[in-house]
Formats: sequence, structure tokens, C-alpha cells
Amino acid sequence: MEPLVRISDIGLYLRCPRLVYFDALGNLPRKNDIYRLLLRSLMLSLCDKGDLEDQLRASLARLAQEVPLIYDVDPAGLQQALAELEGEIPEISQGLLPYSDKLFPNEVEVDLRSSRLGLSGRLDRIVPGPLPSLIRTGKAPQDGVWKRDRMMLAGYALLLGEKNGMKINRGMIEYPLSGAMREVQIHEVDKARVLRIRDRIRQIKDGRLPDKPTDAPCDKCEMVDRCETRRSLASRFF
Repeated sequence: MEPLVRISDIGLYLRCPRLVYFDALGNLPRKNDIYRLLLRSLMLSLCDKGDLEDQLRASLARLAQEVPLIYDVDPAGLQQALAELEGEIPEISQGLLPYSDKLFPNEVEVDLRSSRLGLSGRLDRIVPGPLPSLIRTGKAPQDGVWKRDRMMLAGYALLLGEKNGMKINRGMIEYPLSGAMREVQIHEVDKARVLRIRDRIRQIKDGRLPDKPTDAPCDKCEMVDRCETRRSLASRFF
């Protein structure tokens, strides 16, 4: 049986296919961005239509105590992230208030897997529909959603649809820093592309070094030196 491909691998592939290769080798560093970790945890803590600001403040106070017990974080960096988020809570809660009916009731961090689809992943949230919803810790684009977010959502729509025995053609992307929750129409072409990417990821994990895209974000990549070394070594044989 073919190994399952994680939806997070699809996100990594869309950033740059070579990151999947280095991740499979165990070379990709794991970083805890404490600000993003806290923001995502805050969003996952929302449980009902009650006062969103109060819920977020209570959760932030709890996270201040729990995060140092779980993660190896710099105390000064943690305090800075906590202070930044505390100042943003009013804006986040006000921005999300109009979407309460789309957010609740919900189920969070749902593990999904399918041998038939060859996919697996942990979905951030299932919202009324049922629809898949992803929490993004960056800013939203001016219109719509980012391409990588849309494709990952399509993968989760396939998994959730199979679990529930239905076709899911819509989903949500949550951008709390922009106070936005955007509905996405998931097209058949998106689902088909997810499965094509799944197959390419399997080839990469079998040891095939993929070509580097012309638009690869090398200037922000932590693997740029190792990537250039691989390319130099390969060029000696061709």
C-alpha cells in the first residue's frame, strides 16, 4: 500500500518542492514561531458564541502558563508575543464577530486519513455544514485566499467528504489578524491537482530530487545553502 501523504506536505510542496525532499531526509529545521503558535492556539480555544474577547483573554492567560511547560521557548520572546497578542485581541474579536454563525458550533483538530485517497492530515476546524476550515496566522490577501491555502483546503475537503460520504465543494479560511473568515468555492480542478501533487510528493519521498521552481522563495529559505550544494553536486554528473 502506498504511504499516506500529509496535507501539510502539500503546503510545503507549493512553497517549494525541494522542501519536501529535504524534509524527507530529516534536514528541514523545526522552528517554533511563538507568536504564530499562540495565535493559532487562541483561535482553537474559541468554543461558543459568547463574548469572544473574554474567551480570547482567558485563553491567553492560560497559554502564558502552559506554553513554557510544553515548548522550549525564550522567556523574553514569549513575553513579547503575549504582549503583542493581548493588544490585538479587541481587533481580532471584533473582526470575527460577524462570522459567529459560521464558526459555531465546531470541532477542532480533527485527524483525518484515507487509504483510498492516500492522504492524511489534522484539520484545524470543522464548522457548520459540515465544512473544513483552516486557521492561517498571516494576513489575508486583498481578495480571496492565498493559492496554497486554497489547495490545502481542497485536500481536506476530499478527506472530510469521504469520511461523511458526501461531496464537499466549499470551505472556510480564517485570517484572524485581518479579522476575516473567507468562504472558498472548491472546484473539481483543485481536488484533481491535489491528487497529482500527492503523486509527485511520493516520488520525491522515494529519493527523486525535484527541479527548483523559477519563483522559489530562495531569499527567505533556511535550506538555500544545502539546496545549492545539491545542485552543484548533481551538475558534476550531467
